[in-house]
Amino acid sequence: MSDKQVISRISGRIFFAIFVFTLLPTLVLPAKAYLIPNDWIEEIEYYALQVDQETTAEIVVVVLQSLTGHGITNGDNNEITDIVQLGVYIFNELPLETYDGDTVVGIGKEGKDNGVLVLVAIQEQQWRIEVGYGLEGEITDIESNTIAQDYLVPQLREDNYGEALYYTVVALANEIPVANQTANRVRGYYYYEQDSSAEEIPFWETDWFILAIVLLMILFGVSAGIPVFRRGGGRGKGGRSGGGGSSGRW
Repeated sequence: MSDKQVISRISGRIFFAIFVFTLLPTLVLPAKAYLIPNDWIEEIEYYALQVDQETTAEIVVVVLQSLTGHGITNGDNNEITDIVQLGVYIFNELPLETYDGDTVVGIGKEGKDNGVLVLVAIQEQQWRIEVGYGLEGEITDIESNTIAQDYLVPQLREDNYGEALYYTVVALANEIPVANQTANRVRGYYYYEQDSSAEEIPFWETDWFILAIVLLMILFGVSAGIPVFRRGGGRGKGGRSGGGGSSGRW
């Protein structure tokens, strides 16, 4: 390769780098604004994953802004606005995405019915704990209500949503016995939330900035050890609940 070609290639790379880092600072992109802080979401996800791995049980948290406008409908295409009926429907019928991109229906392992749902509606100040048939011996209606009154309700009254949900998950998990997980697949996602309005975030906190860095590394011949995840197809599973659990207001 001639000196002229080398200079031309280096110049092209430098121009690309200047273009990327001149353009990116002007970008302010929408991002999901969660109803509870991301730090608490991560704590809930991590703890529930450990529970799943150690007991096979799935404790899932669902947070709604309101019992209306969430778009979850029954067989007659009517929005479900009663929190008990909504809890049963989410527990048994609502497709929920998992970490690997699969869509699962039903909370808890198939055949074990060992799921728990913690459902909160912020605007109406209502909560519901739904317990699968397979765990009703460990978490009775009285016990789920006691846990809610001790851990969920007091923190919700102080608008400490993250603390309320996390310590409720911990208290529920303490009632679940350890089990063999070798033949079971972990869910991977345990926190779900009604879509909330997007907020603007600076470019350096976006995936686009990371992508630009990777592109530049590739351009200059530097390899990056970034994992690639593939999305799978849908699958059905899950434990059944006929309304066992407890509910109330704060």
